Amino acid sequence: MAKTKMNVKEELTLKIIEMMQQGGTDWTMPFRSLNGSPSNPSTGKAYRGINALWLGLLGQSTVAGYGQWADMGWQVQKGSKAISITAPMVGKDKETGDPKMFGFRAAKVFSCDDVLNIKTGEAWKHPEVSTVDLTERLHNVDAFIKATGFTTDFTNEGKACYTPALDKITMPNRELFEATKTSTATEAFYSTYLHECGHMTGHSSRLDRLGEKNKRGYAFEELIAELTALFMCNQLQISSEPREDHAQYLKGWLKALGDDMDYIFKAATAAQKACDLLNSLQVSEEVSEAA
Repeated sequence: MAKTKMNVKEELTLKIIEMMQQGGTDWTMPFRSLNGSPSNPSTGKAYRGINALWLGLLGQSTVAGYGQWADMGWQVQKGSKAISITAPMVGKDKETGDPKMFGFRAAKVFSCDDVLNIKTGEAWKHPEVSTVDLTERLHNVDAFIKATGFTTDFTNEGKACYTPALDKITMPNRELFEATKTSTATEAFYSTYLHECGHMTGHSSRLDRLGEKNKRGYAFEELIAELTALFMCNQLQISSEPREDHAQYLKGWLKALGDDMDYIFKAATAAQKACDLLNSLQVSEEVSEAA
């Protein structure tokens, strides 16, 4: 009996699984904030480790504790949502009396976007930094994304996300994207943009896929969005082969699902539906010219 020929997306899924099995999870965020690594303006120090990664993924560049902001003359505004990070627990060694770290505790910080100057009422302002756009404009991809009709806000804050309540994508400006070990600046920009478009297909008015609001649901949705980006990058000829950055990102979220590879195949099926929706939103040239 002849073998059933795999379609392109099945081949890509199998290739990405092979890359995940061979590679690590050392994913590098392909865009930056104009203000550098996330830092604390009170201490003047940059956040490190998991805090730096978490704040970076949230697009936060400047955060501090409630009291720290107050000491600097800034008031956290009522209704502001705190961001959870970890902070070291330091005490004295019972035997030597020397300072000793006993572990970590939860801490709360607030974004510079949530504060106003106590005396003047002015908002926090980031320093102006000049940038250069290192991406190549792919007009076919720009036209594809525009045809979806999705709303996008571009910002210098280094934040890439989809907000279901507003049904809106937030993307870093193009000039914030840079090459990594596994992708060009152009690949990073469009892959990130298509990842967020993948999330947008899950809105209740579309594929209604975002109802599971817990760690498992969030991790599974990240798999779907990243595979959507992978499939669309192939279709739109942004990159013809799966890139290592896709595999590293997916493997990181798969850990939250107990490293169960079945989730990859389930996510690939959902990503196919997301791609079908994105393609269905395109207007053919004939229709466009006749209008």
